[in-house]
Amino acid sequence: MKEVKDFYDNWEPKSFPNYVKILMNFADELIFNEIEKLIKKFENKEDFLVLDCGCGFGAFYNLTKDFNTVYLDISLNLLKKFKLKERKICANILHLPFKDNTFDLVLCINVLEHVDYLKALNEIKRVLKNKGKLIVVVVNKDSLIKEEIFNDFEIFHKPLSIEDFKINGFKIVYSNSVYFLPSIFKIFPPIILSKIIEYWKPMDKKLSKIFKNKGQFLIIEMVKE
Repeated sequence: MKEVKDFYDNWEPKSFPNYVKILMNFADELIFNEIEKLIKKFENKEDFLVLDCGCGFGAFYNLTKDFNTVYLDISLNLLKKFKLKERKICANILHLPFKDNTFDLVLCINVLEHVDYLKALNEIKRVLKNKGKLIVVVVNKDSLIKEEIFNDFEIFHKPLSIEDFKINGFKIVYSNSVYFLPSIFKIFPPIILSKIIEYWKPMDKKLSKIFKNKGQFLIIEMVKE
């Protein structure tokens, strides 16, 4: 975990190549749209508590801003970049600073591939209420796109598959995947790459339906049993 923390404490996306930033934004958009569909079914009550576990600098804040949400990340650097002034906690996903059965919903986006995912899932299960929901996004081990777009190769990360989440204490109720853009397109100048992506978006939706769990990013909804 120290390696992961150190990496993100020095993480500065402004220094990334333009094509990486464009592809990251595209991936975030696909992930956002998929999770938004899942979150819409939850009723926003005052006592409905949400944990964004690994919130980073708040890239997905708009998904949960209308809920009673706690935002947690291991990196103080990323939390400082997150413009929200309150309800932010710097803590380790392997040792969550919450009582048992606290949250109704936990989001965990692009986190579990960087940690001991089984230990993390056990901690999340502990803080979830009975029948509480967990929505995770991970780099997909079964992806048809084998070249990852992020610069995370410098730190530990282990792509995961749908099979890795078939564990005691959780039941998978939904799964899908996104991002089927071939890596060859990254060779194009940024302005052309951006146009390619706009044309590609409808294709990605179609491929997501045909190859359900074979995209670069795997989205899973689970319920605590």
